[in-house]
Amino acid sequence: MLKLHLSSLRHCYAGEGLSALESVPAMQRRRLSALAKLALNVAIKTVNEQAVDYIVWASCYGDETKTYGILKDVLTDQTPSPTQFSTSVHNAIGGLYSILCQDDTISTSLSCSWSKAMIEAYAILKTQPQVKRVMVVFYEEPLPEIYDDKVTFDAFAMSAVVSLEAPNLSLEGLISSQEIEALGFYAFWNASEQQAWRGWHKLK
Repeated sequence: MLKLHLSSLRHCYAGEGLSALESVPAMQRRRLSALAKLALNVAIKTVNEQAVDYIVWASCYGDETKTYGILKDVLTDQTPSPTQFSTSVHNAIGGLYSILCQDDTISTSLSCSWSKAMIEAYAILKTQPQVKRVMVVFYEEPLPEIYDDKVTFDAFAMSAVVSLEAPNLSLEGLISSQEIEALGFYAFWNASEQQAWRGWHKLK
């Protein structure tokens, strides 16, 4: 059984005010993709609230809209933009955060679900004694229309801080799901009457 303490769970959707990005210079802010803006917004809000020792950035698909645009350029014999390419890779958003916020906190970028990112954070806490708090940042947007497995939902980002002190959450056998899992977890955590969800259990 995995036991941890979850705090500062927050999320934002596309179209919401991204007030935390006001700390990023306007010229650099305009160059961020819509997904990067969402991810950086929740990350900045979280680290402004409490310091962390490690960051886990996670997304199933990453900034796939950029990748698809690059592929279309290649197929039409256009030269892909070097800037677009450099910011389309899976760890680009974590790198942009580090540069724009001048934050040298160690980080990992994963292609995975919210729950698997939480497991990664737990593993880091258990194996690296100097790490006391890990911020998990998850971000996702729908795949372009061409993909057969496209699911319609509003782009969003979600973040939380994970530690081992005073556990308030446990995991006993993760149950996989085809739904947008992060949003399901967010609803579960904020539903006072719901004590369990897909292997996760609230601890009193």
